[in-house]
Amino acid sequence: MMRTIRRTVRAAIAERAARLKPAAIAERTARGKLPVRKVRTLRVMRTHPEDEFIAAQLCEWHGRLNAERFGGALKPIAVRVSRRMRSRLGHYAPAQRGGPAEIAISARHVKRHGFEQALETLLHEMVHQWQDESKLPLGHGADFRVKASEVGITARARRAVD
Repeated sequence: MMRTIRRTVRAAIAERAARLKPAAIAERTARGKLPVRKVRTLRVMRTHPEDEFIAAQLCEWHGRLNAERFGGALKPIAVRVSRRMRSRLGHYAPAQRGGPAEIAISARHVKRHGFEQALETLLHEMVHQWQDESKLPLGHGADFRVKASEVGITARARRAVD
């Protein structure tokens, strides 16, 4: 019984590993050798096709606000609209595991509070981007509050999402 379970588990692991890294891992598993380490793939989140226009506008505004409020110091970054965000208005995700940095804005926030409020959230997330690119710790500490007031937003990190 245990042998059958082990074989089934090994086959499932080999099948999953083959999907993750087709050539090298599939060859190893075909010879009966399991992969040495677990392969983790980065899940890419995408903007819903109906929200692409809003995401494009937010990207354009990122460039404008970068020039106006940050003196063009920030790198261009992907801005996406998320339909999954329920309790957050926006989020800055630094580059990790080979993936690029990105800013996500809640679609619910844009629809309920308007584009102008979404731009303020974008600016808030841009301050986090500035922290990351300046090698400062991400958060809402003193450096965040100072930079937020410099760029013309309140350093509030919360608002009722409704």
